[in-house]
Amino acid sequence: MIDKKLKNTEEYARAAGGAVLAADAPKAPPRTIEVSKRAIVIAVAIVLVLVIAAIVLTQVLPKGAYERALDADGNEYIVEDSYREDDSLPSLKWWQAVFSPVLVLDPGMDGSLMVWALIALLLVIGAVFTALDNTGVLIYMVESLRNRFRNRKYILLFLLPFAFMFLGSSAGMFEELIPLVPVVVLLCYAFGWDALVGLGISVLASCFGFAAGVVNPFTVGISQNLMGIPMFSGIEMRLLTFVVAYVVLMAFIYPYARRIEKKPERSLVYGEDLRKKQGFDFTSADFVYNEGKSKALKWFAGWMIAIVVIAVISIFMQPHYIPALGDFALADYVLYITVAIYVIAGIGACILCGLKGKPLFKHLGKGLVTLLPAVAMILIASGVRYIMESGSVMDTILYKVIEACRGQSPAVIILLVYLVIFVFEMFIPSGSAKAFLLMPMIGAMCSQLGVDGQVAVLAFTFGDGFSNMLLPTNAGLLLILGMTTVNYPKWIRWSGPIQFVLLSLTVGILMLAQYIVYA
Repeated sequence: MIDKKLKNTEEYARAAGGAVLAADAPKAPPRTIEVSKRAIVIAVAIVLVLVIAAIVLTQVLPKGAYERALDADGNEYIVEDSYREDDSLPSLKWWQAVFSPVLVLDPGMDGSLMVWALIALLLVIGAVFTALDNTGVLIYMVESLRNRFRNRKYILLFLLPFAFMFLGSSAGMFEELIPLVPVVVLLCYAFGWDALVGLGISVLASCFGFAAGVVNPFTVGISQNLMGIPMFSGIEMRLLTFVVAYVVLMAFIYPYARRIEKKPERSLVYGEDLRKKQGFDFTSADFVYNEGKSKALKWFAGWMIAIVVIAVISIFMQPHYIPALGDFALADYVLYITVAIYVIAGIGACILCGLKGKPLFKHLGKGLVTLLPAVAMILIASGVRYIMESGSVMDTILYKVIEACRGQSPAVIILLVYLVIFVFEMFIPSGSAKAFLLMPMIGAMCSQLGVDGQVAVLAFTFGDGFSNMLLPTNAGLLLILGMTTVNYPKWIRWSGPIQFVLLSLTVGILMLAQYIVYA
């Protein structure tokens, strides 16, 4: 007999062999957004280790700085060979380390607007999806897709990651796709898969597409422009990367999804998923059409398409293409526009389903506080960069890596560029900000030491993209995991092998480009 003390625990789920009596399952639809307290605690613990490491580095490394200058468009870049050690530079104060999660919100600090935007997106996700859960429209959407692809679900398994990769590779979309993750995970539950499959075919696919950067304006476009290379030239190597990444991703996810469908208990998140799925009847074969929910679904889907259209338009609405725009670039505002669109789409869908007035605002208000624990997690992660900058050692780290490149072969230099961009993702999450700051110096160094400019751009793109799904300082990754049943250690345990394989293959692609394609 199963011990009653094990009930509602992962041990109970495993001991019960996955059996959950229908009579015991709650009839209310499940919450699409539900913060995993355990996942957040684990993530915060890991980030705190990095915070301590950052504090230690500020005490053991010499303080130093490169000179900064502005280009013709007002973008800041590092002046080559201008690094100087300087003990008079500011040191990290104890109160800056303690209050770094709050100080990162200072509007005068680089990157603070991105932190504010992510927090706003987080609160909007909690508010809107809590209200939508009450209408049942999200469950209706999942049931509709399950009914339509009941006998073709593995076709959908191949189509969805391609779509996410395309959006990441063409429009540079990553944070904008975060609100779709819980829906994709719920769809995977309906098809008999787990949350890991949902993360794999959505955000992991988007990240791989972003890293391939076929026509990614935020990494490839800016980097090539800064190095005097025709924008989006050398596309053949990035297309090759896209194809390789897609093949590797599906070679990993497809057999995994088949295994989990046959033996769900083999999932790393079996117990957590089992509890999450108890509120939804995945066994019902009947789909009942609902006109109100169908209209709401079309309304919501239309606005989601609008986000994609705006992101694509933002590629071309830049001063590089339209000089009359001056300093205006639509890409700088896409994330803020996304936040506004999710508010419009979500509230409109709720009204079409009959939820309006005080009940609507009640659920919106309740949802606002749902993801507040994840806000704290994002702020702590963002504090790592603040600590390094306040301790005046970030430039020192860059200088030592650049110096290590001197006298090395092109192959070693390429790997070091890959590594430095990967590491600097912890301090400068924005791909475009890293490009403006680092690529003029890295590009000049590579040209002097025999590394082709196209290869330098590829190394930058790979380092910036693939780090998004590995580093625990990435606020977007922590936010995504916090909304699902997957904690960071389980994520690394599951996705680590495929990410390691792809990192190895991209090193091979870089060597192919350097020694054969651009030789």
